[in-house]
Amino acid sequence: MRAIGVISIARSFIVLIVANNVISTSIPTTDTTLNDQEVETTTIPTYTTEDDDFVPSKPLNLTVLEVTSTTIKLSWRIPEHTNGAITGYQVYYEHSNQTFSGPILRVDSSTSSYIQYVLPNLKPFTEYKIYVQALTWKHIGNRSDIVTQRTDISGPSPPEVVNLTCLAQNVIFLHWKRPLEYHHSIDWYIISYRALDEADFEEFTINSTAHVTESSMKLPNLPTNKIYEIKVRAASVSAINPRNTIKGGYSDPKRIHLQPGCEKMQPLPRQVTNNYNFVITIAIVFCCFIFFLTVVALVLWRKCFHAAYYYLDDPPCQGQTALLIDWEAPVEVGGEVRTVVPVNEFAKHVAELHADGDIGFSKEYESIQNESIMDEFPSEHSQHPENKGKNRYLNIIAYDHSRVHLHPTPGQKKSIDYINANFIDGYHKSRAFIGTQGPLPGTFDCFWRMIWEQRVAIIVMITNLVERGRRKCDMYWPKDGTETYGVIQVKLLQEDVMATYTVRTFQIKHLKLKRKKQGSIEKIVYQYHYTNWPDHGTPDHPLPVLNFVKKSSAANPQDAGPIVVHCSAGVGRTGTYIVLDAMLRQIEHKGVLNVFSFLRHIRGQRNFLVQTEEQYIFIHDALVEAIGSGETNIRPDQLMEQLNDYNFQVAQFKLITSFQPKDVNIASAIKAANST
Repeated sequence: MRAIGVISIARSFIVLIVANNVISTSIPTTDTTLNDQEVETTTIPTYTTEDDDFVPSKPLNLTVLEVTSTTIKLSWRIPEHTNGAITGYQVYYEHSNQTFSGPILRVDSSTSSYIQYVLPNLKPFTEYKIYVQALTWKHIGNRSDIVTQRTDISGPSPPEVVNLTCLAQNVIFLHWKRPLEYHHSIDWYIISYRALDEADFEEFTINSTAHVTESSMKLPNLPTNKIYEIKVRAASVSAINPRNTIKGGYSDPKRIHLQPGCEKMQPLPRQVTNNYNFVITIAIVFCCFIFFLTVVALVLWRKCFHAAYYYLDDPPCQGQTALLIDWEAPVEVGGEVRTVVPVNEFAKHVAELHADGDIGFSKEYESIQNESIMDEFPSEHSQHPENKGKNRYLNIIAYDHSRVHLHPTPGQKKSIDYINANFIDGYHKSRAFIGTQGPLPGTFDCFWRMIWEQRVAIIVMITNLVERGRRKCDMYWPKDGTETYGVIQVKLLQEDVMATYTVRTFQIKHLKLKRKKQGSIEKIVYQYHYTNWPDHGTPDHPLPVLNFVKKSSAANPQDAGPIVVHCSAGVGRTGTYIVLDAMLRQIEHKGVLNVFSFLRHIRGQRNFLVQTEEQYIFIHDALVEAIGSGETNIRPDQLMEQLNDYNFQVAQFKLITSFQPKDVNIASAIKAANST
C-alpha cells in the first residue's frame, strides 16, 4: 500500500496505476487496448480529499438586485475557497434583534458560480440585515458580508367615503377620511368614477399629505340624469425608487343619482304622532344649528385675524418628516450592478471612465438621462396659469410631491402657495437642501417668505446676475441699507469679498410676526455667492469650488433648516453643489463614494439636476482632487506647526509636483509647430 501526499484540500483526483520493471513500463490503466487486443474499458474512480478543519469561505459580492414590499432579490458569487462540493446556500435575515432563515437553496456546484435568490414573505417598510452561508455535505461555511436593505412600502389601506352629495344637477361633492394604515406618507388620492351605463372608470388625481386627515373635492361638468359610481384610493411614493407609485386599495364604491333639482331633495322625516316629541326634536335641531353657526363664525374669525401672523418657532409648513430613501444599496441598471467605490480605488475608477474619449461618463450620464425622461412625476402647480409667470424657464418646473409650500399671506388664497423650489436630500439627511431658481422680481417676496418659514440660515448662490449678456438672476437683496419684500424686511449688515466668492450677512424681520415669550423677531441669514464660475462650461480648477462647498456647508447651524441653493435655473450648478457636498460627507463617514446612485436618487426630487455631462465629469474630477489633496485649509493657529512639520512639507511638495494639466490647457504648447 502506498500513501499519496495531497497538496490541496477538497480537490478531485484520478489515480492511475502502471507496472514498471527493468525491461519496460506497462500501459496505464486508462488505455483500452492491451497487446493489440481490445479489452473492456474500466471506469476510473475519482477520489476527493477532505479535511474536517476546512469549511467554505464566505460567498462573494452579495448584492441587492430588486426590492418590493415583501421580497428582496439577491445575487452572490461562489466562495473563493469552496473546500468541498457546494450543495446549497442558507440565507439569513435579521430585524428587530431576531434572526430568520429561508429554505436551503440547493445548487449544482459544477455549474453555479453566480446565484440569484428571492427572499420572500417579508414585512413592508422594514429594515433587514442579510447574509449568506455556503453548505457542503458536511460543513456550514463562513458567512458573507452583511447587506442592509429596507423593503418597499405597501399600498395604503382603503380610504372611507363619508359623504357623497349632489351639489347641482351636474356637480358631485365627495368627502373621505384618510386610510387607517399607511407607511410614512400619502402623496396622492385617485378618484375613479363612471356612469353606470359606461364600462370604464375615469380617474382624477389630487395631491395630498399624510397629516391631512380628511379631504374633499367636487366633480363638476358631469352629464345629468345618470347614476354615478365613485370610489377612492390613496397612493404613495415608493421608498426604494421615487419614480414608482405604490397604489392602495379602493374604498367601497358609492352611488349617487344626478338629476335636475337633486340638490333640493331632502329625505322626508318620519311622521311623528306625538307633538311633544316633535317640538323637542325641532328644539334640539335648532340648538345644534346655532352651535354650528357659532363654531363656523369662530373659525372664520380666527382665519381672518390670526392666519396673517406667524410665530417665530412655527415648524416648517410641511408637517411630516420626509422619507430617507436608501440610495447607497447596490442597484442593477442596464445590466450592470452599480455600487459604492472605495476611496483608494476612485482615481482609477475615474480614469477608466475618462478612457476612449470619456465614453464611460457618456454611458453613465445617458443612463441617468434616460431614466429621467421616463419620469412621470406630476407638476400641476408649476403649469397652473396663476403660477407660470413665477417660473424663470418654461421647462424647469417643480415636482408636486417634493415642492416647497408657502404659508398664505393676509388676504391671500390658501391655494396660492407656489414657488419654483423643491426639497432635496443630502447625505443621510432628508430635505437637507432646497433647490430653487434665481428669484425673479415678481417672486422676491415668495423667496424671502420661504427663507423665513423654512428657518434657512445659509443661501448658496452660484451664478452672476448677468452672464454672456443675459440676465441669469435678479438682485433679490438690498445693495445697501434695508429693503422690504412683501412681509419680510431685509437689511444688509456686512459684505466680505473673497477671491472667488462673496459672503453677505443679512438681518431679516417678519413684519407680521406675533412675538412669543423670550423670542426674537429677527434672524441672521448668510449668503455665500460664488462669483468665479465661468460663463460657459465648468471651472478649470476644482479646488476653489471644493473650498466653497466645504465652508458654506459647514456654516449651517445644526438646528437650522435646509440650505437653499440656487443658480439661474436651479438645476445644473445647483445639482453639482449638492452632489459634491453629499459625496464629501460620504467620503468622511464611510470612505466610499457613489456619485451615480446619489444623482439618480435626487433627480426624482427636482428635474435636470446636474444638467450636462460636463458637470457630471467635473464632479468626479473634483472628488479625485479632494481625495488626493485632503484638507487644504489651515487655521492661523496651525500655521507655524505645519511650517515646522517636515513630513507635511514633503507631502505637499509631492502633491503639487504631481499635477498634470489637461491637454486643453496647453493646447498651443503641444502643437507640432511648437514641439522644438
